[in-house]
Order: sequence, then structure tokens, then C-alpha cells
Amino acid sequence: MFKNINWIAVVISVVLLEILGFLWYGPMLGEAWSAAYRDSIGRDPDMSNFVVAQSLGVVNTLILVLGLSWVFGRMGITALAGVGAAAAVWFFFNFTTMAIEYIYMGLAPNLVIINMGYQLVAYLVAGAVLGLMPKRSKAV
Repeated sequence: MFKNINWIAVVISVVLLEILGFLWYGPMLGEAWSAAYRDSIGRDPDMSNFVVAQSLGVVNTLILVLGLSWVFGRMGITALAGVGAAAAVWFFFNFTTMAIEYIYMGLAPNLVIINMGYQLVAYLVAGAVLGLMPKRSKAV
């Protein structure tokens, strides 16, 4: 199942997405996200288990990137097609799943938009890295 995985591209993608997450939910949109969270949930985000949450976030990111890499390998996606394929995967699976948070859970639209925006950019970054660094075929 994992024979078409370019592990270097996976590691690079995970590192880039962790940096993106730090920037997105920190200096870029951290205050807006916290305010939207507070408006939606009625309390501040619980940061008491930050290390555990961060660790689980890395595992989640790894699973996401492995999934994209596996799909790309099965479909033979390379280069810029990786960005388009990642956008399609985001739209059909991630966007629709996250929209449930707004539709049924009553989360504030700005919270959902911040989270969806991060996910879209993350998928595009991973798609670009995985598309530009495909698994090379072995010479026979």
C-alpha cells in the first residue's frame, strides 16, 4: 500500500504544514480564531493539554499527507496537477465535512472560515510538494 510513497516529500509536507499551522493559528489569525472560538463555544480554547493536542495534530497531519501521497501515487499525479487534485480532495471531503460544523453544530461562520482556510492552504501546500516530488520509478 505504501510502495508509491515518497517519504521525503511526506516529511517535508508535514514540517511545512506544522509551520503553516503555527503561523495561521498564531501570529496571522490567532486572535481572530480565539475570538471566533469564544463566540461559538462560549469559553476560551482549552490549552491545558497543548503538548498532547500538538502531538495529535502532527499525527493527524501525517495521516492527511500519507493519504494524499497514496492517492497521488495511485493516480500518477505529478507537478501542478498535485495542487488541483489536492484542491479537489479538499473540496469534496474536507470542505463538506467541516461545513457540518457550521450547518449542524452552530459554530460561528468566521471560526469555520478560518479553519477551512487553513485546511485549504494546507492541502494546496501538501499537493504542491507531493506533486513536485513524486516517487521515482526504479530502473529495471
